[in-house]
Formats: sequence, structure tokens, C-alpha cells
Amino acid sequence: MKKPMIAFGVMVAAAACLAQAEEAPVQDVAAKAETEAVETSEAEDEASPLFEGSVGLNIKSAYVSHNRIISDTPVAQYDLWLQFNLPEYFGWIGVDVWANQELNKRHSMRSRNGGKQLGGIGEFDYEIVYGNSVGPVNLTASHLWYTYPRTGWSSQNFWTLGAEYENEIVVPSVKLYWEYYHHNKPDDALMIDLALSRSFKLTEQLSLKLVTKTTLYTAKYAKHFSHDRMNNAVFGGWDNGIALSYALTDHITLGASLNYLYKIDDRVRHCPGWDPYSVGSEHGRHRGLLYGGLSASLSF
Repeated sequence: MKKPMIAFGVMVAAAACLAQAEEAPVQDVAAKAETEAVETSEAEDEASPLFEGSVGLNIKSAYVSHNRIISDTPVAQYDLWLQFNLPEYFGWIGVDVWANQELNKRHSMRSRNGGKQLGGIGEFDYEIVYGNSVGPVNLTASHLWYTYPRTGWSSQNFWTLGAEYENEIVVPSVKLYWEYYHHNKPDDALMIDLALSRSFKLTEQLSLKLVTKTTLYTAKYAKHFSHDRMNNAVFGGWDNGIALSYALTDHITLGASLNYLYKIDDRVRHCPGWDPYSVGSEHGRHRGLLYGGLSASLSF
């Protein structure tokens, strides 16, 4: 009787193993489906919205652009950014509208060449940008208009190309500007902005950012901006800054910044032939400018 009993025991054990083997896939499928559902939900939460944007206000003690002192008196700078996010891998398209107002010229008056100051607003900039990423490298291409109501809405038109390498140590970036249209521009009107930045998260809401940047002008462009006193390519200066930003809510951010511009060559100035901004003559003798400001932005 031992052999039949042994055979029966083997059959029972085999049946139990078979039943367990049939149940396991069902459990695995259920667990896998639950995991995929969680991952899908998280991916949907992290997905970029179709549209996003922000409005911002900066109050600064000076207006510095591409290492050139445009105004050394207080200014208000307004910014509106709208972004349309394309399907995955196709990047995004953005539109930026920016304005600069000299706060010591808040009255409206007609300038000597037919333009208006519009309550101290002497510049409107418009930019259409396409952006995408290749791994950690963010790439942009844009068309940019600088317009000046005080000079009868004269305009500088640029094509730009930019790249930024994201990492946790130091973030380098470069942006090339080619001015292809202006009434008195040189042929090779090129300038290149170069920057290094590092961000630190001090608390859940407070962040610190360090930035150093410079601008390289081609020889003819430098001659143009120096009133024909230069004939060689030049770095306009070094602009070093520290900025704090505080996330008051998920959509409101407050900030403060302090910069020091060291002018490598003070002959690189704002474009000749236009109504001058508020720039004192002492900047022909001193190479440094300390300036700062406060900012607020609302994202949506």
C-alpha cells in the first residue's frame, strides 16, 4: 500500500503547485496594473500644461544691457511671457513683451526727432522664441525686436540662437545675437552673451542664485557702439550678480538682486544717434557700477 499512497501524495502536491502557479500570474497582473495606474497618474501630474505664462515687475536703480549702461537712474521694467507647450519631444513656443520706463521721466513729451516718451517708457521689446531640449542641453532660437518710441519707433531687429547646459555644479549658457536690420548698423553686427550661474535652495521657499556674465562684440559692432573709437573685437565688461527669490505662494514670487558691472572698456556705449538715456558723464571716468533692485512675478 505504500506505493499507491506515495503516488497519491505526489499527485496532491503537484495539483497544489499547479494551482499556485495558476494564481501567481493573476496576482502579478493585478499588481502590475496597479503600478502602471500610479505611474500614469504621476506622469499626468508632472506633464506640462498646454499654456502657461507669467507677468513681472522689476524696479532697478539702473538699466544695464549686454554690459552697456543704458540708464544709471531708477527704472521700472515690465514683462509678459506666454508659452505654448507642444507635444512631447517637440518643445515649446513662447512670446515675450518687455518694456523699460525711466522713473525720472514719467511725464509724456515729444522728443526732438518726432517720437514720444510715453510717460518715461523709452523701449518696448518683443520676442518670439522656439525652445527644445536635447538631454541636459536647452536650445532656443528667436526673433527679437528692440523698439524705441522716443525716436519715432525706430527698431533693431535680431535673430538669436541660445544654448544652456543644465547640471548641479555650474550652468553655462551662450546666446548669439545677429542684428540684421537697423538704419545705421554695421555689416557684421554680432554680439555674444556668455554666462555662468549657480542656484542654491536655502529653504523650501527661498532660493539664492549667483550669476556672472559678459558680452563679446565683433570689431565692427564695437566700433559702432564706441562712436568709431574702437576697431577691434571686445568684451564689454563683467556683470556679476546675486539674487534671492522667495516663493510666497505657488504662483507669486518676490525677489531682490544686487549686481556689480565692471566695464572692461568704457568706450562701448549705447547706440549713437539716438536720444540719450539718463547716463551721466562720470561713467567715462569710472569703470564700475553697483546697481540692484526688487522684483515681483505672477505665474499662471
